[in-house]
Amino acid sequence: MNGHLSFEEGWKVLEQGIVKCSKILECTSTRPTVAEYMNYYDCSYRMAVQKEHYCLEMYNGFKTTLADCVRAMVLPHLMHKQNDYFFRELVKMWSNYTIMIRCVTGFFSYLDRCYVEQYKLPSLSDAAATSFFGPVFSYFGDEARTALLTLIRQERDGSNMDSGFMDVMHGICRSEVKPLIQNAVLQDTYAYYSMRSSEWIMHYSLPDYLAKVQESMGKETNRLAYYLNISSADSMDLCLKAVNDPMMETYNSYTSEKQIGGQLLLQTYKTVEEELLDRCSSMTLGGCSSSSFH
Repeated sequence: MNGHLSFEEGWKVLEQGIVKCSKILECTSTRPTVAEYMNYYDCSYRMAVQKEHYCLEMYNGFKTTLADCVRAMVLPHLMHKQNDYFFRELVKMWSNYTIMIRCVTGFFSYLDRCYVEQYKLPSLSDAAATSFFGPVFSYFGDEARTALLTLIRQERDGSNMDSGFMDVMHGICRSEVKPLIQNAVLQDTYAYYSMRSSEWIMHYSLPDYLAKVQESMGKETNRLAYYLNISSADSMDLCLKAVNDPMMETYNSYTSEKQIGGQLLLQTYKTVEEELLDRCSSMTLGGCSSSSFH
């Protein structure tokens, strides 16, 4: 290839490479040969460095073509499946897809290192995650949310987490779908602790209940930081609304209903119990309302 390479001519070559690798999704393809791989890489490199380059067009074409492959080759495997069956198929297809992406992104490595880095765009791996989870959640949002939230609740109640769960969650958290699933997790966490706190307030003494608030905050801060791939500080802020708020609402409602307060409250609690109350009551988020998770 000498002289200027048009986008149409170059992209035809690259698209063939992506489609060839997409067969990995159904385990029906070998990877490109070394000669084919170098041809795809050389084509991508040339389109990126020539005077009239097509970096943005390649970046967008990469995302669009992958999303088309997912719609054609992944979504049919998820049809008519729910809960555990849906989750296991999702894990399988995501695992195949990550193998495919390691191959495909190699063609565009110069684009990733230079253009994407220079313009602060999502990396090709992150863009590829969006190309997978975007169509999945567009077509099977309810099924995906239900499957993931069910697993989180089961783990919270003592079950061992399926090894594929974190692979899928970390993939989601690299994609543009992350805000959607993060909000779903927080809403479900709020609902869980609203329900459990109503049970706990009846079975524990008030000091033990307050200790349960702190214990739950610690566990959920670590859990959400790990699941949502966020910092402990960010996780703590989210847990103040999703865990502490519903549990303290239950506490305040109970003590008000039972007319426990004032001098009687001080006489009932020892110093350590008062400290627990102070800590739990002070866990607020600068005026944020817990109603955001209702």
